[in-house]
Amino acid sequence: MKFYIKEIELIESKTWKIHGFSEGKISSIQAYYNEIREYKHPEQKLNIPFTQEKNSFTAVISIDELAEYSLPNNETAWKFKVNGDYPYNHLMSDGPIINQPFQPSNSLYQYHFDFPEGVLTLISRPVELLASLESFSLSEKLMTGTIKINSSLPDGPFKAKLLLKRRPTPSFYLFHEQEQSFDLGLVTDKVVSFSIPVKDLATNFLVDNTNILDAMIEISPKEVEQGLTTFLSIDAERKPSIPKEVELASPHFATLRSYVTGSSRLSFYFKKNIQGLVSVSQLKESGSDITLQFKLEGNFHEGQVVAKRLDKKADVFEYHVEQAWPLKKGIGKHSVRISKSEFLAGPNNKAYATWDFFLRSKDMPDLPILVPNTIDLSNTKFFDIANKKFLAKLTKNDFNNLSCLTAPAPKIKEDITKIAVMGTCFSRNAFNSSPFFNPDYKAFFECSFTQFHSSIISVMTEPAESFNLDKYNDMKPAEKTIVEEDWKKDFFVNLKESNSDYFLIDLYPDVIRPVIWLNNKTAITLSYIIEDSQLLNDLPYERILDHIDNEAFFNEWKGYADQFIAKLTETFPADRVILNLGGFTTSYYDENGKVVVYKNKMAIEKNNYFWDRINNYFLSKLPEAKVIDFSKKSYIGDFNYPFGHSFSHFESAYYKDFLKELIYITKS
Repeated sequence: MKFYIKEIELIESKTWKIHGFSEGKISSIQAYYNEIREYKHPEQKLNIPFTQEKNSFTAVISIDELAEYSLPNNETAWKFKVNGDYPYNHLMSDGPIINQPFQPSNSLYQYHFDFPEGVLTLISRPVELLASLESFSLSEKLMTGTIKINSSLPDGPFKAKLLLKRRPTPSFYLFHEQEQSFDLGLVTDKVVSFSIPVKDLATNFLVDNTNILDAMIEISPKEVEQGLTTFLSIDAERKPSIPKEVELASPHFATLRSYVTGSSRLSFYFKKNIQGLVSVSQLKESGSDITLQFKLEGNFHEGQVVAKRLDKKADVFEYHVEQAWPLKKGIGKHSVRISKSEFLAGPNNKAYATWDFFLRSKDMPDLPILVPNTIDLSNTKFFDIANKKFLAKLTKNDFNNLSCLTAPAPKIKEDITKIAVMGTCFSRNAFNSSPFFNPDYKAFFECSFTQFHSSIISVMTEPAESFNLDKYNDMKPAEKTIVEEDWKKDFFVNLKESNSDYFLIDLYPDVIRPVIWLNNKTAITLSYIIEDSQLLNDLPYERILDHIDNEAFFNEWKGYADQFIAKLTETFPADRVILNLGGFTTSYYDENGKVVVYKNKMAIEKNNYFWDRINNYFLSKLPEAKVIDFSKKSYIGDFNYPFGHSFSHFESAYYKDFLKELIYITKS
């Protein structure tokens, strides 16, 4: 059955009338598109009003409605399907149809119809927004400047915002986490000025010791909430006047330095300025205690000395787990006494951990404790902690601040182990008896239960209503089983019935896959299986939680991770949980054995950064868990991987080493 377009008519009220011929009855017309950004999104759909008389029809398309649902900063290609059942019948053209590009007044988008392979396609294309910094000044009180819009804008009015966005790491210049916006008012003659009190900068930008903030401008029509964004470019003449540095006092305790990036854009270094405010003045160590006295710069209220466990986060680090001791104030001195029997006691330690020491006081950031040259730590020795399960030693870190190293003391025993797995090929393929993996794994392990490609969020929600998967021949039977298991939500029942000795988990689905909320009680994992199937577009859903904004995902995910860990430890021993830290590879051996770097290397590294973050949080809530960590080993991908090479698949040695590490963990 075919539906042909005969004429496109643009009406002054910002609507198009589409006149056409139909071979059959029309029950619905929908405009739709699939966004592809980090993953293929379900169709964005918009019902199109129409009338039909015998073999002719007229559809009415509102520009305002299309604008509301189009992609804000990217070209959107809308297609039109008649009647909703798959495979679609598209609105087609059987010959040339004249239409002119159209840009509504007070809009930053241009629209035109195209006909690729005869399919009616409405293109929404944003204008190319360019902006330059015409003047700039930075003082201890104000950041001021003038921005010029270097693009052709229709008649206004347009409003502007200055955006500051924090990069996760310096090398991730395409990705951002924390964001702060400042309203700049209306654009006048393509120019807008800003004057921002430096004290108004958000303290949550101060995540790491050094943070990079990229400056951007957002332009939008006065009545529209979201607009187009672009970086602030700087011409060669103005570059020398940009670098400036100022100190920000309480509550920031930071320095702010403006600079010009290698791409000639405005950015800032926002650095913590807390080094040296607290230092060790005396250290005494006995067989049972450690006593520290401190020299303090400034006024401090009653506080604590805090040891924080350092957890890797890409090329930097973060802290989640800590232990604190009260700071005692004497005449002219502050001190702390730490019992070695209580030092790092409980489940918080792990093998080869680093703990950094801080002083915590009211209305102050946690301050690192400097070890001056007058304090000699070179002769300190390891001492027993945690019932002799670990050893600890005081030392200096790379910043000359007080730190502590721990080391394990494992013992080996032998037996065969039943192990349950929740995760992906990062963990499960170690239990594959083909030559590429581990032909002899069954001599050591029985894989008693597997939950494939399920997000923790999905596992913790209510079962999905039955959905007939039989008609989707674009899924293999085994793939349908994986989808069904994710929807049933019987993970904890299956885990208990498996009577497993250990539980192995990797968090790949939470790192990279979105979650589809079918309603406010049920979520499912948008696995690669669903993404590659027509099922993606047929699922009714309320919202999608994805990784375009990792900070939002992380904040929502944490609550479900807390629930998951609480329920897991109700029936499964915490010290029998093994977290595979995982991680993606940025390169692989090609068919000739040559090392090739994946083209999307930065995006892969950004995913590894987020994987570190959720691993760290998981371990902060379940510190007793064992860990498999291959981050310091240089395994890469392999073209000859049995299931196809990708940044999720490693060379054979990874899986063989993985099995050895698992034997070591479970037999100790």
